Amino acid sequence: MGAEESEEDGAEHPLGRHRRTYRPQPGKPSAYALLLLTLVPFSILTYLLTLLLCAFFGWEGTIAAGVLGGLALLGPFTVRALWYRRHTRVEFRLYEKGLVAIAADSTEAVYPWSSTAVFMNGSRRYKLSNPEGTVVTLGAAHRGFALGGEKIRGLRTRTVIRGAQLPQEEEWGPAIRQGVRDAQLTTAAETALSGGEVSFGELVLSQDLLTVQRRRGLDDFTTWEDVHSLSLTADGDLLIASRGSDFPTRFARPGYQIPNLEIFLDVARQLHERRSQAAPAPATPTPTGPASTARDDEESPRDVPELLGLYVTFGVGAWAAWRLGTRQEIDGPGSALLAAVGAAFGGFFGAVFGLGFAAALLAAPRIVGELLVESLIRWIRHRRYVAATALALGTVAPPVALLFVLFRAIPSRLVPLVALLFFGGWTLLLAVRRCGASERLIVRHLPDLPGVLLVVLAVEQLVSGDVLTLTPAAGLFFPLAIWLSCRGWRKLKDSTRPTVQAVADIALSVELGLLLTLLLVWLANVLSFTPPQVTVVRGIVEMAQALTEVHWLYWLAAYTVLAIGSYAVLRWPDHVARMRRRLRPARFSESRLPLGITANFARRSLSGINVGIMVALLFLVVLAPVSEGPWKRPVAERYALEVQRRQYAEGAAAAYKEIHQQVSAHPRAAARLRDVILAVHRAAPTPPGEPVNQTALDIARQVGRFQAATLALDDPAPQPAQTPEADDLDGELDQLDESQQRTAEREQQTDRFAELASLAITRTFDALDLGDNQAVQLVKEYLGGLVEDGPVKKIFHQWGEGIGQPPPDGGRLVRIDVRRLTTVAYDRTRAAVERADAGLLAFYGRFGIGIPTDDTSLTPAIDLANQHRYLRQGTGPCTGCVSSTTGGSGTGGGGGRR
Repeated sequence: MGAEESEEDGAEHPLGRHRRTYRPQPGKPSAYALLLLTLVPFSILTYLLTLLLCAFFGWEGTIAAGVLGGLALLGPFTVRALWYRRHTRVEFRLYEKGLVAIAADSTEAVYPWSSTAVFMNGSRRYKLSNPEGTVVTLGAAHRGFALGGEKIRGLRTRTVIRGAQLPQEEEWGPAIRQGVRDAQLTTAAETALSGGEVSFGELVLSQDLLTVQRRRGLDDFTTWEDVHSLSLTADGDLLIASRGSDFPTRFARPGYQIPNLEIFLDVARQLHERRSQAAPAPATPTPTGPASTARDDEESPRDVPELLGLYVTFGVGAWAAWRLGTRQEIDGPGSALLAAVGAAFGGFFGAVFGLGFAAALLAAPRIVGELLVESLIRWIRHRRYVAATALALGTVAPPVALLFVLFRAIPSRLVPLVALLFFGGWTLLLAVRRCGASERLIVRHLPDLPGVLLVVLAVEQLVSGDVLTLTPAAGLFFPLAIWLSCRGWRKLKDSTRPTVQAVADIALSVELGLLLTLLLVWLANVLSFTPPQVTVVRGIVEMAQALTEVHWLYWLAAYTVLAIGSYAVLRWPDHVARMRRRLRPARFSESRLPLGITANFARRSLSGINVGIMVALLFLVVLAPVSEGPWKRPVAERYALEVQRRQYAEGAAAAYKEIHQQVSAHPRAAARLRDVILAVHRAAPTPPGEPVNQTALDIARQVGRFQAATLALDDPAPQPAQTPEADDLDGELDQLDESQQRTAEREQQTDRFAELASLAITRTFDALDLGDNQAVQLVKEYLGGLVEDGPVKKIFHQWGEGIGQPPPDGGRLVRIDVRRLTTVAYDRTRAAVERADAGLLAFYGRFGIGIPTDDTSLTPAIDLANQHRYLRQGTGPCTGCVSSTTGGSGTGGGGGRR
C-alpha cells in the first residue's frame, strides 16, 4: 500500500509537521506460492534422508518420513507467513524533524533527526537507532531482509521492527538521509573545528587527529597531515590511507558499521583539507600501500577482482565438464548421452567449487589485511613484540609449510603452474586494461575467453602436470614470457624508487632462469631426449654457469683501473687529450668508448646470466622439481621396462635351452614340425637360394602363437618391476645404462639359444623341398611365436627365480595336436574377424561354420594363420582371405623380439 496523507488534528507534533505515512504492502498470493515452491526441495530432501536413516537402522519409516517431510514444508511456511502478516501491520510516520515507527503491538519508537544514528548497506537498506538503543531496520520490497538488528557499540540495543519492506523508497530514503544530515552536519563540523571531539562509533574526529578507539585504551590515531585519502570503495566500505606510524597504513571498515557515514566523510574531509592546506606538502610522498590507489585506479579497471572471480568460476567448471565428458569414448548415442550428462554435472559442481574458491581468493587479501597487518602494526606500536611475533608465525607459518610440503610432493607441477599463472595472469591483466576502456562491447569482452582458458590450463597443470612441459603448443608460451620479462625490467628500471631499480636486474634474472628451466624440460620432452642427451644438456648448463661466474677480484681490478683513469683525466687533462689524439684511429673520428658504462654493462649482464642459470640449476639439479616428472619418472619407467625385457629374455633363453635339450635327447619329438614348415612354405613359397619372404615368416610365427595357446598355460601374475634405488638423477641414468647393456647381452644369449634349438629341430627333418637355411629361418620364427609371444617366457623366468610353477617340458612345447591346433586357430581367427568387422559371412564361406573335425591335416591351421596375419597387415599372398575394413590396424596378436 502506498503512503497516505494525514491531516493535522489537534496539537502540533514535537517532530514538526507530518509529511507522509508508509505501510508495507500486504503479501500477494504469488509470494506465498513462491515461498511454498522454494520449500518443496527442502521437504523432499528431508523425506529422503528420513527414509535412508530408517533403512539404515532397519525401521519402518514411511509414515515418519511423510510426517517429517510435511513438517519441513509447512513449518517454515507457517513461520514465514506469520512474519509476513505481522510485518504488514507496522507503520512509519515521516515528520519534518524525525520519524515515528509503530510496531505491530502498537509500540512506538521515535527517531529525531538530531540524535538518530543511520547505518546504511548500499542505498536501499537502512538501520535506524535512537539514543535509547531502539532499532528498526528497513529495506526495499524486492530485496528481502534488510540490515539485521546487530548490536551497536556502546549501546544496549532492542530491535522492534526487523526488515520492514516499504514501497516508495525513492521518497523516504533520501528524506531520512537529508534530515539527519541537515540536523547533525553543521553541529558536528563546528564541534570538530573548534577543538572538540565528534564520535562516529569507534571513529573519533578532532581538529588534529583521527582516532580509532580500541579496547584497553590502545587507540590508533593519525594526524590529518599523514592521511593520504578518505574514500568509499565500490561496495560502500570506508577506506582510509595514512602514513602515520600510529595508524594502520590501510584502514578499512564496512560502511554499515559506521553511523552516519555521510556526515563522517563530510566532516573528515573538511578537517583534512584544512590541515593539508595549512601544512606544507611533503617533498617525496611515499608511493607504497594504498597511497598510490588513486593513481593506479586510472590504469587498472576497478572490476578486476570481479573478473577474476568469474574467470575462476567458469574456468573450473569448464575444466570439470571437459574431464567428465571425455572420460569414455563415444561410440554411439548412448555413450554420447552419458558423456553429455557427465559434462553437465561436472560443469555444475566445478562451477560451484570454483565460485567458493574465487570467493576465498578474493576475501583472502582483505582478511589478511584486517587480521594480520593491522594487528601487527598496532601491537608493534604498543611494544607487544612477543604477541606480534606469535601472530605473524601463527598466520604465516602454516601456509608456508603447506606450500613447502606441496612443493616437495609435486614440484614438477607447481613450478610450471607458478610460471603459467604469473606470466599468463600478467598477459591477461594487460589485455583487460587495453580492452576495458573500449566503447565496443565485443572488444571489452575479448579477454574473457583467454581468462577462462588460463584457469582451465592452470587446473589441468595442477592435476596432470603436462601443460607446459609435454605439450608441443607450449612453445608459444616462452617468447611471450620473455617479452613480458623484458617489459617488466624496463618498468622497474624507470621507477623513481631506488629500491625498485636495484631489484630490476635480479627480477629479470630469476624470471629468465625459471623460463630456461621450463624450456629445457619442454625441449627434452618434445625432442625425446635420451638419458645421455639429458646429461649433456645439464653439463652444458653447468659449464655456461661456470663461465659467467667471474671472480670478484677481476671486477675489483677493472674498476680500480677505471678509477685511476678517471683521476688521471681530472689531474692531467692536457696530457690525456694529447694521448687520445695519438691513440685514437682516424676512422673512429670523434667517437668515444664509455669504458665505465661498458664495464658496468658487462658486469650486470654476466651477473644476470649467472643468476638466471643458477636458478635453472637450482631447479634442475639440486631440488629437481621440474625434471622429477618429465625426466626422472620416464627414466625410472624406462629402467623398469629394461629390467622386464631382461627378465623376459632370461625366460625365453631358458625355454629355448629346454627345447634344445629335449630335441637333442629325443630327435623324433619334433617330427610334426616338418609338416608345419612344409605347409607354411606351400602357403607362401620362397624361391630356392633366397631368404625366406616376410609372409612365410609371419605365418610361421602366428602358428607358433596358436601352438602356445594349445598348451593351456595361464598367464602368470606380473611381478612388480624393479625401480632404481638411487636418489639422484645421475644414479638413475647410470643404472639405466647398465640395465640396457645387460638387456642387450641377455637378448644376444637368447638369440644364440634360439639358433641352436632351430638347428637341432631342422636336423631331425627328412628331405625337404626347401633349403636348410630357409627351414632354419622358418623354425626359428615358429619358436619365436611359441616362446616369446605368449606366457611361456614368463613361466620359465618365474620358475627360474623360484616363485612360480614348473614350466612344461620341451617335448610338450614342440608336440603338435593337429585337432587342438586347428580349434585354437579357428576360434582366434574368427574373433579377429569380428573385431576387424571384416565380414563373418565371407569367413564362414571359406572356413565353414564351426570347427572342422574331419580334416587331420595342417592345411586348415596354416590357412587360418595366414588369414589372421592378413587381417593385421593386408599384404602378401592370401587367396580367398577376407580383409579388414579398418585398414589392418592390428586386430590381434603381438610381435615379440624379431
